[in-house]
Amino acid sequence: METIEFKTILHNGKVTLPPEYAKQWEGKTIRVLVVDESKQLEPSMKASQSKPFKATSLKTKGFNFNREEANAR
Repeated sequence: METIEFKTILHNGKVTLPPEYAKQWEGKTIRVLVVDESKQLEPSMKASQSKPFKATSLKTKGFNFNREEANAR
């Protein structure tokens, strides 16, 4: 499966492919996915995207790692 992405404007219920794709896809069955970019993200999505990851540190002094025990699980 080949995938392409482009932006266009819907006119009279028709989607127009850019000329560089129109010829190669002519007469073929295609799947179209429509995403409305005019809508804003939900507040919960905005909050999670704007917060950077924070580093986590663990104290490992005195921790004995047993590879055999870890692999047995």
